[in-house]
Amino acid sequence: MSSPWTQDRVLALAPDSASASAGQGLASRSKWSSLGQSDRAVWGLCQGSGKSPYQTRVDLSEPAFKCSCPSRKFPCKHGIGLMLMFAKEAKAFAAAAEPGWVTDWLASRTERSEKKAERAEKAASGEPPSDPEAAAKRAAQRMARVSDGIAECQVWLHDLIRRGLADAQREDTKFWDRAASRMVDAQAPGLATSIRRLHAATVSGEGWQLRAADQIGRLAMLLAAGSRLDSIPPEFALDVRAALGFTQSKDEALAQPGLADTWLVAGQIIEEEDRLRARRSWLFGENSGRRALVLDYAAGPAPLDPSIVAGTKFEGEVCFYPGSLGVRAIVKTKSALSPVGMPKSGAFDSSVDTFLRGFASALAKQPWLNAWPLLLHARLARQGDRWCVRDESGESLPIAPTYPAIWSLASIAADDPVWLSAEWNGEFLIPLAVLGKEFDQLFHRWAA
Repeated sequence: MSSPWTQDRVLALAPDSASASAGQGLASRSKWSSLGQSDRAVWGLCQGSGKSPYQTRVDLSEPAFKCSCPSRKFPCKHGIGLMLMFAKEAKAFAAAAEPGWVTDWLASRTERSEKKAERAEKAASGEPPSDPEAAAKRAAQRMARVSDGIAECQVWLHDLIRRGLADAQREDTKFWDRAASRMVDAQAPGLATSIRRLHAATVSGEGWQLRAADQIGRLAMLLAAGSRLDSIPPEFALDVRAALGFTQSKDEALAQPGLADTWLVAGQIIEEEDRLRARRSWLFGENSGRRALVLDYAAGPAPLDPSIVAGTKFEGEVCFYPGSLGVRAIVKTKSALSPVGMPKSGAFDSSVDTFLRGFASALAKQPWLNAWPLLLHARLARQGDRWCVRDESGESLPIAPTYPAIWSLASIAADDPVWLSAEWNGEFLIPLAVLGKEFDQLFHRWAA
């Protein structure tokens, strides 16, 4: 089996553009000594400014990185450089016995994985928290604060509507930030995000009125549902709680039955808000056709999970969080990564019409849905003065006017159909990757 590692995929793991650039500068044999590989890891020594070289190692099954350098970034530039070297010149890594500093690290990772599995088993068995009374008290206090926040936000939104959209558009950033901060204080960060999206809609240029009205409607529905959590269906209530900002337990998700399949990591997109990064990874089940959304968060220099790599696939089980939509998921088990190759025809979106019907069905279950993944065999085309994605029947979807990689995409997909993954926001597509044997290119990682 060919290696799943390409330079695009390695660079997609970099925590920022500076680390990616520095890693590229280290992707040379002259920078490394003692390069080696085993069935499960690669490693090397890189001389830095200190007396001793930095010990850099990568667990290929995840991947996971470890380096003895003092950098707080993860992976650091040495990990990126080592993997870039491995992607372009794997023969430079001699097959060898793992050094002790590699073996010990891998053993500690195995031990942590076993403990994580034990916690998941406890969650599946329904074992109660160590202090259920204290946990219930904290939950009640949180719910009271959120309820107060919902009531306050309803008054704020009604006042905004009464004054009109034109007046709202004239408000400065401080107006919106104050309202969002109040929702954070009320422990309802989901409402804060909705307010920021409404603000973004008011300054989004041509057509802003429709986008703002759409965001107002979504927020109003969320507030209405949030004030009636006790009287709405339980599965829908779970979706509402998640949209309000209640954390969903990973252990609870892992306790659900897993869906075994060949999972394609079709694309990723990262959004930043203040010092928090949120990454959406879209997975498609090759046999089930099921979509899965894996969310990861990181604050400041903390790393995002490097084990979900865009443009690869794995055999494994995915567990879905409880809820009416059933799309947010967590990876329970997975094999080693492999190249995604050519997706199976008929396993995913067969046409634009089929995709839009699926999106409409998902939107009916969760009215504040802001993104939905597409995986379609299509080509790039012009429609008036805009680019679009067109299927074999001639139906099309518009690409976001601000999409930054349109000419790279056009060079690949303008003549012949390709397998394209993208994210649909209800108005525009944001292409994420072209998948296949001839082309395997990641286009978009950071949200505009």
